[in-house]
Amino acid sequence: MVKQMKFDDEKYWRTLINQGLIRFFLLKVLFVDKESYGYKMVKRIEEISDGLCRPTESTIYPALEQLMSGGYLDVTKLSSGKKVRKVYSLNDKGRAAFRAAAKAYGEIIPVLRQAIML
Repeated sequence: MVKQMKFDDEKYWRTLINQGLIRFFLLKVLFVDKESYGYKMVKRIEEISDGLCRPTESTIYPALEQLMSGGYLDVTKLSSGKKVRKVYSLNDKGRAAFRAAAKAYGEIIPVLRQAIML
């Protein structure tokens, strides 16, 4: 059975927008904070997006995996007793990706502002 999309539901659009923004905000957090780990990135994304983008750890880790497999992140494993924490940081390629994303969003946002005027 095919799930019916509800184009008239704001929640549908917010979910779609958040899925597109998650990688941008991950890059932004790591660009500004230099390094971070999963839970802290979730909280920082909520903070810098004024609560509009609320990723979960289940959405953060696949996005981090995509960025890692693309060669945009470096990962360091830190051990504290039995717990091992992965700390992520941008490498040169990751910083270039953030700058490219920021430029693209900077170009589209004024167009979106104009388009949403009712």
